[in-house]
Amino acid sequence: MLSRALTGAALAAALAVSACATSEDVVPVPYTASAAARVPGAESIAVTVAGTDARTENRARIGVQINGYGMDMAAIRATEEVSDIVKNAIAAELAQRGYNVGTSGARVNATVETFFNEFESGMWAGKSIANVAMTVTVTGRNGQQVYSRRVTGRAERSVQIANGGNAATTLSQALSQATETLMADAAFTAALAR
Repeated sequence: MLSRALTGAALAAALAVSACATSEDVVPVPYTASAAARVPGAESIAVTVAGTDARTENRARIGVQINGYGMDMAAIRATEEVSDIVKNAIAAELAQRGYNVGTSGARVNATVETFFNEFESGMWAGKSIANVAMTVTVTGRNGQQVYSRRVTGRAERSVQIANGGNAATTLSQALSQATETLMADAAFTAALAR
């Protein structure tokens, strides 16, 4: 009797998730800058931030919904361009640290290579797994490239529903991890001051 109830509950959950998974989900990807301290002297350093989308796969989406059986269903898309999401995240982190973010000074460019969330189904809960990868360059005021580094972020969460909101939250966590790696790089902050 208990096994029938569990099977029935699992089937009902699968059908409920499947119904939602057939409609494309368009969601914002939230990002909140870390509570980092201001960098002494940063207010006198002008920086401009740009983003480029160099993804060769999944370019039109940031994830895909799955049904209760783990099969791919409808696409998940972001309300903004992925290059803008990443650009704005880096700009927010720099502003939090006191840099004068605008349209002059050193140019930071983030070339996005990966920005995607995948879902995995499970018995009681599924997983949301997000990966972000980008190459960040800094070009000094003289036009010479003074910094280049590939940074990555990965986040994994347990989820009940494979939808756009869960994908966006996990992607935001992966993006935070990537920007944290970038901001912790002394060579990056040194390049901004050149």
